[in-house]
Amino acid sequence: MIPPDLPSPSEVPPANREAATRLGHTMRRLHKHISSLVMGGMQDELQELDLSFSQMTALHHLRAYSPATVTVLSERTRLSLPAASHLLERLVQRGLVTRQENPENRREKLVALTGAGRAVLEQMDSAFVGAYISTFAQLNPQTIEAAEGHLRALLNELEPAAACAAPQETV
Repeated sequence: MIPPDLPSPSEVPPANREAATRLGHTMRRLHKHISSLVMGGMQDELQELDLSFSQMTALHHLRAYSPATVTVLSERTRLSLPAASHLLERLVQRGLVTRQENPENRREKLVALTGAGRAVLEQMDSAFVGAYISTFAQLNPQTIEAAEGHLRALLNELEPAAACAAPQETV
């Protein structure tokens, strides 16, 4: 599966693909140390918040690509248009998203996160970061700082506009 807006593997130079493959395998190893903490916490939070995995996925997509049409959200979440519309209606009723007419195309609806929707994601982010903190806190501080520097360099290339204005995140 290729995430939206990324080139297919055949469009990437071989040297980049090889380096990315090595990094991908390294990240998979790292993920093994984190995933049980993250997934267990996520399951607890979804139950506590009475959210389905699909609803959480939609909230995350809206945070990244808001506002979005129902059609775009349907494609990004891989749900049928009726299923996405029904899911969004439940999120609207809970006050986590808004749905309004698209001023450029009155037949379309635009959906966006509300403050309450952002708060739900921030709560989940805090638990997610907590899993990383509890895992990394036992490591050598110099190793952590070196890894953070390299990860920031990766993120600066992935998010060039955000690199200039990105404040340090704290938990």
